[in-house]
Amino acid sequence: MKIEKKVAIIGAGPAGLAAALQLNRFNISSVVIEKDSIGGLLKNAFKIENYLGFPDGISGVALIKLFEEQIQKNKIQIVFEKANEIEYQDEKFFIKTKSENISSKIAVIATGTKPKKLKNIRIDNGLFDRIFYDVFPLLNLKGADIGIIGAGDAAFDYAINLSKQNIVTIFNRGKKEKCLPILKDTVNKNQNIHYLKNRVPLNITMDNSKLKVEFSAFGDNEFQFFDYLIIAIGREPELSLLKNMSSKKVDQLLVNKKLFFIGDVKNEIYRQVSIATGDGIKAAMEINESLKKNSI
Repeated sequence: MKIEKKVAIIGAGPAGLAAALQLNRFNISSVVIEKDSIGGLLKNAFKIENYLGFPDGISGVALIKLFEEQIQKNKIQIVFEKANEIEYQDEKFFIKTKSENISSKIAVIATGTKPKKLKNIRIDNGLFDRIFYDVFPLLNLKGADIGIIGAGDAAFDYAINLSKQNIVTIFNRGKKEKCLPILKDTVNKNQNIHYLKNRVPLNITMDNSKLKVEFSAFGDNEFQFFDYLIIAIGREPELSLLKNMSSKKVDQLLVNKKLFFIGDVKNEIYRQVSIATGDGIKAAMEINESLKKNSI
């Protein structure tokens, strides 16, 4: 099936959705391409406390439900398939998914980030259904022992989220936390969360029905046992869709306002829903001005 729009947006996180909504206000046709579900990493967030309009905070899942209502009300078109490739020729972008061929004058990359992988660690085959990089798949667990490797906001937030019905242990590979003070304070007061420093994972194997994780700790080796393990050691931009496009071509398209990067894919450590939303709206406004200027 062929879809032709003025703008194609790859990614239905806060940035991509905000861009689509703002383009809709300008009566600029657009389509959003999303490989999973809308909301991006918001589904992992225990509570968002710095997004205006929610004085008591709001969970990521609850905020996504509001996004869904707004998207449906505005009749935003979303193709729920993975964008497999993108190319630019004859002044148009061509994006292929499993069943769709999408063309547009402008492309917006809102693909977010992907998790960093642990290095120098041996993981036995067959264990990857017990090892996760996001908390969302585990939110309905009860009575489980869960280990989390990481020391940033994500690791501590995941621990708080899971601790309501499980026992959680956070393993910091170094000495110092990288999370917000409010998250550290919450963890320290939570009896269902244990926090250990200077633990470097070496091996992950299976022992009976538990994951057996070997750590280097203060010069010695120690073993910890879990039902599940989450790795939350950071994220990096997800730009694999552009792997066949030269950096020179990408830069040229960015300068000419044919291609836009918005949200977490470009914001490095500044991954906040409010920043991503602002990015999306700003990009849509720039697209509107560009289209008017060039009478596309």
